Amino acid sequence: MIGNFTIVDGHVHTFSSEEVSLKVLKSFNKIYNIEFENPGTGTIEDVLNNMKNEGIDYTVMANFAPVKILHANNKWTLEEARKHPNLIPLVSFHPDMDVSFTSLLEEYISDGAKGIKLHPMAQGFDPRDERLKGLYEFCNDIAFPIVFHCGRVANARLNSFSDVETLEPLIAMYENISFVLTHMADGNVKDVLRLSRTYKNVYFDTSIVISGYPPIRETNKPSWLDDSIPEGVINEIGAHRVVFGSDYPWGSPAWDLKRFMSMKLDDEEKKNILGENAMKLFLNTAYN
Repeated sequence: MIGNFTIVDGHVHTFSSEEVSLKVLKSFNKIYNIEFENPGTGTIEDVLNNMKNEGIDYTVMANFAPVKILHANNKWTLEEARKHPNLIPLVSFHPDMDVSFTSLLEEYISDGAKGIKLHPMAQGFDPRDERLKGLYEFCNDIAFPIVFHCGRVANARLNSFSDVETLEPLIAMYENISFVLTHMADGNVKDVLRLSRTYKNVYFDTSIVISGYPPIRETNKPSWLDDSIPEGVINEIGAHRVVFGSDYPWGSPAWDLKRFMSMKLDDEEKKNILGENAMKLFLNTAYN
């Protein structure tokens, strides 16, 4: 905790070893033209140390992987969460997985899954793919949350699969799913305001766009550098629609928390953004 605030980092990527982490970080940074030093490795030990040092109570593991290792990566994520109850596991899917998505999600939920993370741009699939329809319908039936990567990665846009225009039809169709759009919908203020007015089931995470980490602020075009922008957006859409997230080990929870604590938000708004909203989305739900 920080003061009286329960802190949940709602967007972190974790890796099984430093070797795997460094390989992924190097590859990802090259593809997406990110030319700064990552603030950590994202290994479980690294994340747990970060949590202890920065007063973070829970971390949401928003992991994904190439389709050929996706199931194994999901199982590893769930296993680590069972070892460490302050880690909240999300699982990922891809339309090319040759499985019954409903049966697999039921298995994952029984193993502790608290939501789904999809990164259509990086995973290379259209989220509107008909093969995913049953998955969405099941999530809609049980009100199971889905976190979508939304927008570019840094300054690179490989395809349109994570664009707001691609994701919006799903938000409109499945009203019982709480959809979290990462990176404040790519930092597009007009989209954030319009989506929040139109749909009750859409939320936004703060990662990268509302960052306190100097290399992120200097490198990423979507970043909101002036605090008056996020303060105004939060005032307009309500703090109950915003989830704190760092995107560690690309972003920095330490720097981001410092920025949030200094912003002109009242204690109730900070309480919601820094922890309560994520707790409601991923922990205090009917399927738990």
